[in-house]
Parts: sequence; C-alpha cells; structure tokens
Amino acid sequence: MDIIRSIKCLIPEFHAFSAEDRGYHVGATWTDDQGLRDYHNVELKYTRNSERLALQGKQQPDGSWLYIEPNGRCHVMSAERAAHFMAQAQAQAQILEQMLQNMNTDGGDGVVDTTAITV
Repeated sequence: MDIIRSIKCLIPEFHAFSAEDRGYHVGATWTDDQGLRDYHNVELKYTRNSERLALQGKQQPDGSWLYIEPNGRCHVMSAERAAHFMAQAQAQAQILEQMLQNMNTDGGDGVVDTTAITV
C-alpha cells in the first residue's frame, strides 16, 4: 500500500477546460503522500483589439474611442492614438484637396496620350 501511495505522488492528474472568461486552462495536479496538492496551470486566452472598430464606436470623456461588439468584446483606441490618426487623416485630406484643386485649375479635361514602358 505504501508503494502505491509513493508512486501516486509522482503521477499527476491532468486537466483541460474552458473557463467562462473565454480562457482555456491546461495543467496538472500532483498530490503528495499527505494529500497536499501542487497545482500547475497554463491559461491560454484569445484577445483582440481593433482600432478600426473602436473608431466606429463612441468617443469617451477622456478622448479615447470604444466600440462594444454584440457578443460583449470591447475594442478601444487610446486618446493619443486617436489624435495621431486624426492628424494623419487631416494631412492626407489636405494633400488630396490640393491635388483636386490643381486638376481643376489645369483644365483637367485634356487626355494625355502616352505609352506604357515595361520595366
């Protein structure tokens, strides 16, 4: 009987389960000859944060953006990242506006005949 008890503490009890927080747990538990457990667990959890989706949500009082999917998953964009993105979008819009103005003032209705060059 003592031999079985001694060997039993060397063989772990394995476990694998999915938790409510969308995490997946894998591990093993060793029980010593006094009944005390040594529990080892690895938790795997999938996370996703889309700034593109966050910008489709609502701006928060701190300047960040938040979008909540129907399944409850949240997407967040910080105030700093949002300000940087807005500044880049504004700069690109100004370049596009200047290009459109140049096309309109240059006539923009003439067709340029050209041939393609293989590179």
